[in-house]
Amino acid sequence: MIIDCRCTKSSKKEEKVLEIKASILDRKNRNHWYIKYQVFFENGDVKTYQISTKVSKKEKSKNFMQTKYLPAWIARKKEEFKVKDGKKKKFDYFAELFLQQVTHYHDYNNIKARVEKILKKFGSKDIQKITKLDIKIFLQNLRCHKTGKELTKNTKSKYLRVFHGIFELAEDAGLIQRNWTYDIKLPGSKMVNLNKIRPFTTEEVNTLLHRSNGLLNCYLGIAFNQGMSPSEIIALQISDIDLSNKTISIKRDLTKGEIHETKTQYRTRTIPLFNSALPYIEKLLIEAKRKKSIWLFTKKDGSHLYDIKDIRGNRAIIKNGKVIKKNSGWYKLLEDCNIEYRDLKNCRHTFAVRAIESKMFTLQEIANILGHGSLEMIFNHYAKWIGDKALNMKRDINLFDNIS
Repeated sequence: MIIDCRCTKSSKKEEKVLEIKASILDRKNRNHWYIKYQVFFENGDVKTYQISTKVSKKEKSKNFMQTKYLPAWIARKKEEFKVKDGKKKKFDYFAELFLQQVTHYHDYNNIKARVEKILKKFGSKDIQKITKLDIKIFLQNLRCHKTGKELTKNTKSKYLRVFHGIFELAEDAGLIQRNWTYDIKLPGSKMVNLNKIRPFTTEEVNTLLHRSNGLLNCYLGIAFNQGMSPSEIIALQISDIDLSNKTISIKRDLTKGEIHETKTQYRTRTIPLFNSALPYIEKLLIEAKRKKSIWLFTKKDGSHLYDIKDIRGNRAIIKNGKVIKKNSGWYKLLEDCNIEYRDLKNCRHTFAVRAIESKMFTLQEIANILGHGSLEMIFNHYAKWIGDKALNMKRDINLFDNIS
């Protein structure tokens, strides 16, 4: 199946594009789908290209790529070929295109806020004239508008990812030879702040599961045993659970009452349903069917939750030494169990750390379960616990034993 699109490019007559023909290409021995496309110029020239979509064949079918992915790609390509001198070489032009691509992300509002802050500095500039030094200085000078303190490396990296996405569009449009923003390295350790990753001990996990009840108990049973994120867990539907094959399909996020597709292709995944999580899943399935709801985590009327806050509860509010509002949900549970407070995301971190320490999984398997796009993310987050695991390997291995 070939998809055509007609568009124009540049003010130079010999470079005017009459049409583009594209199709999804299944290249053998490659894990990702490719696009093969031809560009037909007014002067009679025809150029043929092949590019990787970076979408795994395991995650999306060829039919999906042809009917859903390719039309969107064509639309984006049409915009790229419309780039001319003047406004459409400006940074803000590509920033707007970038925002259009990420509207379905669950953290879109945060991304938009970062783009708006970047636009104050770079909006009217010719994107071809922006340098690495310009971006480095901008990142170095980022401050919290409330406290005036320098932003953390983790937060700065989120701004840098915005630059990646915007300059990638400029590269696609042919304004820059390559996306050199990937060469920019933030100063300091490559590791995230390990103080933020504080896994629970086995004893603490058992205590929390034993003392919790209701939706919080089911949530913890899944989070500790499956490693899913809060927004993924509360977005689960009955159809996502395959008891026959013992798998969970993760397809969406739920935040602030809105359902979104997972924010990256790696986050859309199918993971094993482990026996330790099965009782909690089965309890939710029974309740969902009783309420005639498609959602595993529901309100009394069977509708989906508004946000993870519905499970997490509220922290105590104290004014003038008086308790205005008491701890509830997760906060109260930690208080009752005499366990030091830490963010709910540490349930996911606990799964990752215990999986690493168990030596029952490869690091790639753990990355796949967590929905990480690369092993680099595993090392960056959990290097402290990976340590010198390679030193525990057997010494009697001969990889070339059968070679004469």
